[in-house]
Amino acid sequence: MFYHTFCKSFLTTGKTVELTELLQAREQRVCLQRQRLTAFQQPILSITLLAVGAVKKNALLDYVFAKCLENVSACFSKLGVQPLMEDIRLLDTGHEAVFVLPIEPIILKQAMIALEDSSPLARLWDLDVIDVSGRSISRTELGLPPRQCLMCEENAKVCARARKHSVDEIIAQIQSRAVDYSVAEQISELAYQALLEEAYLTPKPGLVDCANSGAHQDMDLQSFERSAEALKPFWRDFVLYGITTKLRDPLQIFAEIRPLGLKAEQAMLAATAGINTHKGAIFSFGLVCCAIGRLYATKQTIDMSSILAFVQEMTKGLSQELENYPVDLPITAGVRLYQTYGVTGARGEAEQGFPLVKQNLYHLQNTQPDSLIWKEKLLTVLLNLLSNNADTNVLHRGGIEGLHFVQQHAKRLLEEQDMEKRIAKLIEFDTACIERNLSAGGSADLLALTIFFHLLMR
Repeated sequence: MFYHTFCKSFLTTGKTVELTELLQAREQRVCLQRQRLTAFQQPILSITLLAVGAVKKNALLDYVFAKCLENVSACFSKLGVQPLMEDIRLLDTGHEAVFVLPIEPIILKQAMIALEDSSPLARLWDLDVIDVSGRSISRTELGLPPRQCLMCEENAKVCARARKHSVDEIIAQIQSRAVDYSVAEQISELAYQALLEEAYLTPKPGLVDCANSGAHQDMDLQSFERSAEALKPFWRDFVLYGITTKLRDPLQIFAEIRPLGLKAEQAMLAATAGINTHKGAIFSFGLVCCAIGRLYATKQTIDMSSILAFVQEMTKGLSQELENYPVDLPITAGVRLYQTYGVTGARGEAEQGFPLVKQNLYHLQNTQPDSLIWKEKLLTVLLNLLSNNADTNVLHRGGIEGLHFVQQHAKRLLEEQDMEKRIAKLIEFDTACIERNLSAGGSADLLALTIFFHLLMR
């Protein structure tokens, strides 16, 4: 079902072009580059695609080019630069773009190399930086090796000259990379939706929602919206990492995705002015997205059980970090809570395959997110999580007494069958948590993950 829903091939048919047309298009592109250099006296970025065969424009290449422009635009924003002029040309002879940019050409080239190396799809993008003298800056100038062949580890230019790989093989490889990227983007969109659904659910005791900021004075709903937006590309990258590491040992993969998690955390903090909105979600969603990529790449069954089983494989023995924490390192909140209460927090949840998520997913079965009972079911899941989760956020803020207060209060609310009365009591519960400075952020992360699995399996 997963493969049928998410894996869609792109059409490769289109108008065939003659060599003379290609040469003419190339000449026109060079002429345009010269005009922009003369007019602006600033470096330019010239974009083309790796496109083999007689068809240079089709649905497959349209998608590859669109993703290229999206990523280049995001890169411009990170660099704090705006194009002075842009020419985007969707031609039968191939996709082209020329951007005039007020930036040092070496800095731009470094950023474009990082972008070209950022994903398997990015290997299909040729991002050429040309300085004001008209000279194209090469990778070798920066001490980097030339780009590898799309099909093997040889120098791409050497393989091209030798025609080592057939056109059909290369087109199939382009198709494969585009489909993989599309799958990863679809998973990323579901993760983004799940985080927003959790944030918008109201009322949530002590947590940020549409009514108030809960027990938090440093964040609000807009903080969560900005954070969710900033994290969206990272869910895609976690899936892609699972795809590209399909042959590696699960424990090795977990060690290797930690830097990606730190990058996601930095993006979150940048979007929220230093506020931790989704650190726990980065951990759990990152693991799950990576697991999905692995299962997809190895053509295994993709359902909740298989995903969480692989998460368990990746995180086996993770809680031992708490048991064997080095005495010479600063004590983190998680380590302190383990030493005080014996709780393993998010590490333990992942190591066990998120059992609370498994136990609560059935509440959402056969429920559409836009249905009238969607909110009621989400609140039931939240109360179940609050009742059973040894939430380290609550322990950190209120100790064992605070945790018992949250758990017992949630259990009593579950006994209330009248939904209007339950919501009224939830509002009172919210006020009580705010007064006690209690916020169950760990349970909120598990709720978001439960929503994600519902959207994924729907």
